[in-house]
Amino acid sequence: MKFVLTVFTLLVLALAGAFALGYWVERPIAFDAPREITVAPGDGTREIAAKLDSAGVIRSERAFRWLAQWKGIDRHLRPGRYRFEGAVRLSDVLQQLNEGRIVSVMVTIPEGWTLARIALHLEGELQWPPGALTTLMSDTAILAEWAPGAASLEGYLWPETYQFYWGVEPREALTRLLQSGREQFNDTLAVRAAALGWTRHQVLTLASLIEAEAADGNERGLISGVFHNRLREGWLLQCDPTVIYAMGGLPPGRQLTRQDLNLDSPYNTYLHPGLPPGPICNPGLASIRAALYPDSTDAMYFVADGQGAHIFSRTLEQHNAANSRVKREQRQRR
Repeated sequence: MKFVLTVFTLLVLALAGAFALGYWVERPIAFDAPREITVAPGDGTREIAAKLDSAGVIRSERAFRWLAQWKGIDRHLRPGRYRFEGAVRLSDVLQQLNEGRIVSVMVTIPEGWTLARIALHLEGELQWPPGALTTLMSDTAILAEWAPGAASLEGYLWPETYQFYWGVEPREALTRLLQSGREQFNDTLAVRAAALGWTRHQVLTLASLIEAEAADGNERGLISGVFHNRLREGWLLQCDPTVIYAMGGLPPGRQLTRQDLNLDSPYNTYLHPGLPPGPICNPGLASIRAALYPDSTDAMYFVADGQGAHIFSRTLEQHNAANSRVKREQRQRR
């Protein structure tokens, strides 16, 4: 009888201990701020448990591994970035990892960014290997499918905020940007382009020049009007951003010089009449619409006023006077 009581007591104590341990392990952990971990492909429960423990998401690495094995999901925890917030239990964590409920990544592509800048930004935000997207952008099959006849995808990527799932492949992300660009250039815009006798490529090219020039969005239509006037008259466009693009950009604080304007490049609109061979950045809808619907103006020139806007002129004499005034005001502000 004494033996039975002893065994019973030990059993009760063992059950109580197991219950207490289970309660301690499963007791929710509350976070004052979201915690994130990244599960890499090939990570096992040991590596995942260590990351969770380091982030303060679980109380016991051993309990995590044991519970994952007991549930039969230790080999089914999916890679990706995970966010834990509020109050979570160990079983909640395992369920999230088993179901692959990974966080999404919001990436904004501003209007006017170049292809190279977009590639660097996406590679950084989505943690792709350096050059992964840049190399893909040069793929001849992709170029033929999305920008037939163009020398590059410049101008064909749509600037907006995208929500990508963590672990998205570069090709899938690039396709989304290209598909968005194709969809945004809708039938209404295509009909208007055809009425002007322009191709989509030409529209995107002019729109990119407008995007690069229009620091003040309200001036897009006027800038377009000047460019249309100069194209109609067979004048050189003399668009500074085309030279900067041909140079591969300018270091901070560096200004264009007269010598730069002699750069031998088909993109140099100071030397070559008409539009450059292709876009110099990726324009947004406002600039595309401005390219297709220019303001009616007799202006043939414009110069930046140093305050984020432009001074528009009809004659060369007026333009030279505006140039002189801007330079004089800039000297006075120094």
